Amino acid sequence: MIDERFEAGMNVINELFPPTDGQEKPQPPYPEEIAADFAKFSVSTVMGDIWGREGLDKSKRALITIGALTVMDKPQQLKSYIEAALTLGVSRSEISEAIMHVSMYGGVPSAIQALAVAKEVFES
Repeated sequence: MIDERFEAGMNVINELFPPTDGQEKPQPPYPEEIAADFAKFSVSTVMGDIWGREGLDKSKRALITIGALTVMDKPQQLKSYIEAALTLGVSRSEISEAIMHVSMYGGVPSAIQALAVAKEVFES
């Protein structure tokens, strides 16, 4: 069962974060004692179970994730999901509007930081 979930999660990861120009994906900074187990758990659960659900398309899930990461002040992860959203066809305007929208819920300072991250991604 976990293998099917993991495989589904890896399919989502490859859709959101396709490899570019033969570059390897960066490895998460997990301690080696738990790296394999945590990777399997997070890929299976977050990507396989949550992102793989029907009911919302991946573009909408990306915008929701951008909003959540904005209000939680997680710029490193935010950058990755802005890139993923662009890969999925979400427009720069939609991403910016999502950040603007959550600024009233998570705070203007969080939104300012998120908009700076978005600008960095847009210009890269």
